[in-house]
Amino acid sequence: MIEKGQYEVIITLNGEKELLSKEYTVIELVKEYGLNPEMVTVGLNGAILFREAFESTIIKSGDSVNLLFTDAGK
Repeated sequence: MIEKGQYEVIITLNGEKELLSKEYTVIELVKEYGLNPEMVTVGLNGAILFREAFESTIIKSGDSVNLLFTDAGK
């Protein structure tokens, strides 16, 4: 999903190493993967983030991110 080139940020995303071209906010990363922020719960370094923090929380090299998909209404 991220374009090839020089990678500056290495994270663990859902247990897999992921190379990113820059630091992303949580909301940017969620949208980069085509996900609806209202349908995703995000874990960052073992802590669940409130949706209100998605825009201000920056994912940095070495972070562990888990995207948990929710199916609201079912």
